Amino acid sequence: MIGRERELSMLLGLLDHVAGGTAATVVVRGEAGIGKSTLVGDLEKAAAAAGFATLVTAGVQSEASIGMASLHQLLHGAVDRIDRLPPQQADALRSAFGLGPDVAPDRHLLSVAVLGLLEELAAERPLLLVLEDVHWMDPRTVGIIGFVAQHLDEAPALIVATVRDGAADPLAALNLPGLALGRLSDTDAARLLTSLNPALGRPARDRILAEAEGNPLALVEMTRGVTDGGLAEAITLPARLPLTSRLEQAFAASVERLPRPTQDLLLIAAANSEPWIREIEAAANRLDLSLADLAPAEQAGLVRTTGRELRFRHPLVLSAVYNAAGRPRRAQAHLALAEALSGEADQPRAAWHRASAASGTDDEIAADLDRAAATLMARGNSGSAMRTWKRAAELTPAGATRAHRLARAADAARQAGLDAAALQLAAEATVASDDPAVLVRAGLVESNLGLTTGGISRDPLDLGSIARRAGATATSPEEQLTALTLLIATAIRCAATSAAPAVRGRVEQDLRALPYAAGTVWDTVIGALLNPSRHGQSAAELLRAVPDPVTPMSAHCMALACHMPHDWALAVRFQSISADLSRRTGAAGTLAASLANLGQAHATQGHLDDALATADEGRRLAADLHQPLTESMASAIVAHVHAWRGDTAAMTAALESSRAVDPNGRVDIGLWQQWSAGLAHLVAGRLWEARAQLAGVCDLPGLGLVAIADLAEASGRDVGTGALAERLDVAEEHARSFDSPLIRMLLPRARALISAEPEELFEASLAVVGAHDYPLQVARTELVYGEWLRRRRRIAEARTRLTAAAAAFRRAGARPWAERAEAELRSTGLEVSPDAGPRHKDLTAQELQIARLAAQGLSNKEIADQLFLSHRTVGTHLYRVYPKLGVAGRAALRDALT
Repeated sequence: MIGRERELSMLLGLLDHVAGGTAATVVVRGEAGIGKSTLVGDLEKAAAAAGFATLVTAGVQSEASIGMASLHQLLHGAVDRIDRLPPQQADALRSAFGLGPDVAPDRHLLSVAVLGLLEELAAERPLLLVLEDVHWMDPRTVGIIGFVAQHLDEAPALIVATVRDGAADPLAALNLPGLALGRLSDTDAARLLTSLNPALGRPARDRILAEAEGNPLALVEMTRGVTDGGLAEAITLPARLPLTSRLEQAFAASVERLPRPTQDLLLIAAANSEPWIREIEAAANRLDLSLADLAPAEQAGLVRTTGRELRFRHPLVLSAVYNAAGRPRRAQAHLALAEALSGEADQPRAAWHRASAASGTDDEIAADLDRAAATLMARGNSGSAMRTWKRAAELTPAGATRAHRLARAADAARQAGLDAAALQLAAEATVASDDPAVLVRAGLVESNLGLTTGGISRDPLDLGSIARRAGATATSPEEQLTALTLLIATAIRCAATSAAPAVRGRVEQDLRALPYAAGTVWDTVIGALLNPSRHGQSAAELLRAVPDPVTPMSAHCMALACHMPHDWALAVRFQSISADLSRRTGAAGTLAASLANLGQAHATQGHLDDALATADEGRRLAADLHQPLTESMASAIVAHVHAWRGDTAAMTAALESSRAVDPNGRVDIGLWQQWSAGLAHLVAGRLWEARAQLAGVCDLPGLGLVAIADLAEASGRDVGTGALAERLDVAEEHARSFDSPLIRMLLPRARALISAEPEELFEASLAVVGAHDYPLQVARTELVYGEWLRRRRRIAEARTRLTAAAAAFRRAGARPWAERAEAELRSTGLEVSPDAGPRHKDLTAQELQIARLAAQGLSNKEIADQLFLSHRTVGTHLYRVYPKLGVAGRAALRDALT
């Protein structure tokens, strides 16, 4: 390949690297005609010679391009391997390909399924994935490919993607390794021209070299044009145009020389979004054309047929064919394709082809698109559903129906992770109609994005008012639930951001205006979120008696209401239900939020292993789903666990990550960040720094109650005890409104730490019913009580307390606290043997989670479905776990983890 020897050598080096078992990705960038396809073609030949399997797909610039056409092309030859995947992942792929029941797979679940399928293929032989013209691929395929590129670590697979300069690069945010193809040097351009036609005269040669400007495709096409037209044509080449336009003109001229039936058949192929010959032939037959009409185009080198596919020689040929045809001919081609695809399975594509032939507004076609969008949503292709509803809205006359379709498009965009598009469509829907049903759906889009991504969300007063209006006009249970859901989301936002009492009061008034909400569990849940002092305790009492929720989001919202009265054991129950339901239904987005909040509840209880495992999984999921607020919350919980365990480096890294993805500092996240930092300073003896952090946490009556005893310990008996006593008075008054074992245990301990006679207070703290749900806080009370007893030389009693504290800290892996308790024990004259800690202390959070599930008897595929991982990734983690635990296999895991 003249002029590309260095680039090809680099790609061949990556092939050798990948064959050793490590995946690699490279994005080849360059202008149209610069040689990207030729370079990749040479790589495919080399890969085949080296024993690689190759999967190829290409983006298509088509008005009717919906669905996951590029993903279907890439994997159509591997559908027979789907059965090897874990059941949930296999169902997701079948649904996406229209091969099985419509299960509306979550976008993350589908990405994991594709990753698992590719790992299966790579386990058979090294794999080359060629993705040409990524800039024209559907967003869902691009998102999946990006996920695979980031997670296909230990598999012999090379991903090569091509992107045209000047086009939006959908992979740019991933910062993948790149290979830029520039124009050929003068020397290499001359060498290529000589190889193409050594007999060219000097005038023609000089003109071609000047016009082509080092672009290989331009050199080829201009040489062909001059040769076909005679040397004199070198003087009559067109005036300078942008290079792509000149190339397209050259191809258009070649197409114009073909017979009209051949041009019509090429137009059908160009109008289609997929390369399948059977579809092109079916549409051609409706126009009295046949595949035999392709022969002149194949002889001219404009297209080639390979098995079941028709491929254009270059994307610019496709553009030239489509753009050169007038609108009537394009409409005719689209309608022929719509008839050919009119079967039930292809209804969405058929609807899109009819829409591509339409102009102005058309209620019938818009209704077809509406049904198509619903089908796409059922298959889990929310990105294409968004485009379809948006196109349906364009074909719908102004009014409520158009606004409804825009609102549905907005929600589909949100579910697809297309946040900017979701907000734009929601805004358009709001402007298009004042129908409360439209406004509430658009408001839900904005509110949900605000809760997961931190994007700008409308004022909660506006959202509450919208829910109130929608609820007042709701005529069906579905409409009533939508209005109520918006109120729930608004209440969650008020609680998370510590909204002003006046704001909370207004939203609560909006709730009371919905008669169908009165007396329901949601009335109680929203009331607890908005006014914990008045409704928190009654919410906890009601929620203890309700049956298990049947949807993940319902359980998640109930759990958040349990935070208000500090019933963290009940919060664990509901968040665990939410997480389990999310896993079973493949709802990764809800799972990420549930895991982050489940980690928060476990951490508050002092169950550090559980907190770290759940929060870390939530963090990874949220990062994959681009939910920065959820990721930040989960990272703050991870930091809190590391603070307890004295791992300063890990804590600092997690805190930095939390702040980086939540630069605006949502209130509850910021408090966890401060609490973690204050706890680390406290155990290290840096009391001034600890006070500075913990005082900020305790300024708020909600989460501040769980840090009040930490602040008292950091303050000591001689530092600001008057101010702290006043703070405790306020806290005790607030805590009277609910019955929380945790708070009833912490407040006496806090009071004891600033009291001259603390013994009764320590005893009262330890005697609280339900305190056993919070083992580390009990151990903290035992520790400070034991220290006080030792200072009073009540050695035997001190040893009892300190021994219990040290044991609890060791079980939890809270190393610095255990060392502090053991140091106190030594001060009593007791010899304390060093404890190496639990055997699983060296496992990562993900390894511990996988090991626990394996110890319960789950297979690798069952674990993969639980954790949204490929089953080969699960196996890799287990093989790392065994030597860390000193076991030979999964049969010994249960004992090793106890």
